[in-house]
Amino acid sequence: MQVLARDNMPRASDLLLSVSVSADIYKTKIVDLALAASEELRQMAQQQEPLWLFDTNKQTEVLNEPEYKRRFVHLDPTLEGIIKFLANGGPIDMPEFNGNVEVEMEHSSTPSDIESSRAIGIVLVDPINLVHMLMNVGSWSCVFSNIVSKATNLGLLLTGGDGNVNGSLQVMTAQFHLPSPLVRPREVYFARHCRQLDFDTWLVTDVSLESVFPNQLVQYKRRPSGCLIQGLQSELSLVTWVENNVVCDGSVPEMFRQTFKSGVAFSAKRWMLTMERHYDRHAMLQKQHDQLLGQPLRDINVGEGQKNLMKLAERMIKSYDEIFNSCNENQWMPLSIHGGEDIFAKTSMNLDVPGTPRGVSVMISTSVWLPIPQNDLFKFFRAGENRWKWDLLSYCCMTRDVLHIPSARDPENAVSLVLVEAPNGRTDKSEIFYLQESFTDSTAMYVIYAPIDTPAVHYIMEGKDSDRVDILASGFAVLPCTPRGSILTIAFHIMDEELSTPEYLPPRSVYTAKRLVSETVSLIKASLMFSSAC
Repeated sequence: MQVLARDNMPRASDLLLSVSVSADIYKTKIVDLALAASEELRQMAQQQEPLWLFDTNKQTEVLNEPEYKRRFVHLDPTLEGIIKFLANGGPIDMPEFNGNVEVEMEHSSTPSDIESSRAIGIVLVDPINLVHMLMNVGSWSCVFSNIVSKATNLGLLLTGGDGNVNGSLQVMTAQFHLPSPLVRPREVYFARHCRQLDFDTWLVTDVSLESVFPNQLVQYKRRPSGCLIQGLQSELSLVTWVENNVVCDGSVPEMFRQTFKSGVAFSAKRWMLTMERHYDRHAMLQKQHDQLLGQPLRDINVGEGQKNLMKLAERMIKSYDEIFNSCNENQWMPLSIHGGEDIFAKTSMNLDVPGTPRGVSVMISTSVWLPIPQNDLFKFFRAGENRWKWDLLSYCCMTRDVLHIPSARDPENAVSLVLVEAPNGRTDKSEIFYLQESFTDSTAMYVIYAPIDTPAVHYIMEGKDSDRVDILASGFAVLPCTPRGSILTIAFHIMDEELSTPEYLPPRSVYTAKRLVSETVSLIKASLMFSSAC
């Protein structure tokens, strides 16, 4: 199986745009666009009904599109007549109405959909640090690594001066993904503007640049979106997150159409819960650190051990998210074997990245529909005592949780340590641990894990540096599909010590990858859909 050659050169369009944004004529247009978008977002974040309506099925606020058009969009007479017709519920005079009007992406003949939602939450960080995270492309893409595959700062047009981000404006490009090799990431070019409204209130606004740089191939347009941040008290922020996007999802596989149609794939709630979870973890780590300072010496290693596990779990999550970074240089390829058309693989070579095993690794993934509710699958995978039921390497072994660290905000979000012990009399298997984290971002439910041998666990629990422990993350992501069904994405990341180059996957490795995925799916179905026993 030939793997696509790597090309580390930046895309030509990125280079061209980064040069263009500095030209005065474009800079003026982008500044005007960003300032107008910032004011629109401020109003959208602060206003209630009738602009925002609560959808009981989605359990979130959604945008009243006719009201939005009335307030913020300059309309032609035909479209204005249609919106009045929808709002009033009766016939009115509409000039030159041809009976075939759809919401479309500009310069595109493909029908478009509107994805707009709003979420409000409390984040355990002060507004200043939150704003600096959002305005730093590296920090932002790291915090939201479960959504942001790739992000680049193409140009800084305005600065706040003296380290103050108030008034700063930058042009960026990013790719947003769902955890599946079957779904192509969404790509967007946009401006991000930061504005301080008062002493403790900030506004960070995104807006697409298609009005400045027209592109007929654009499939995703970001209308004014972002967040309003209000300081509450020390280390607390009230955040109102707004997502307002126009999308053409004609290439979405049939399996995922309901997920996208429902609007949950890239909802405001997904961004909000991801940010809350990130800062919850950091608050917990800081609390543990403060408690350790007052503990007797004999208790310090216990607390430091748990703190190290939390830090290692955070690195594990980033490792898992990187599996779905389907960039141009390293794309998923279907397995070239009968029955492997829906199983995808890609390879990676690591020579010097710390915390990751050296050599060639293989990432294997697929998505399957199962007639099992999302929450039932999530409960099954996160329980350590169920691991032997689906893990080929642990099959018919004794598995159990030996450590469980729940999140204070949501106990179902937890870091755990799973022990796998060989049955009595079995000498062909040795004891091994799995670091595991389970959590939800409102769209997908995740169970992510990485194997750790016994000496490494002792090393971590003794309070030693967890950055010295090599890990590769694998895991499950469960997406909603129907009330009685879910989409399960399985992803494995394993070392292949027999490979010397990432450019070619030999038939033996292709067969092993197919067998690993196929038999894991069979075990899951046997455990949840049929009776099974050792």
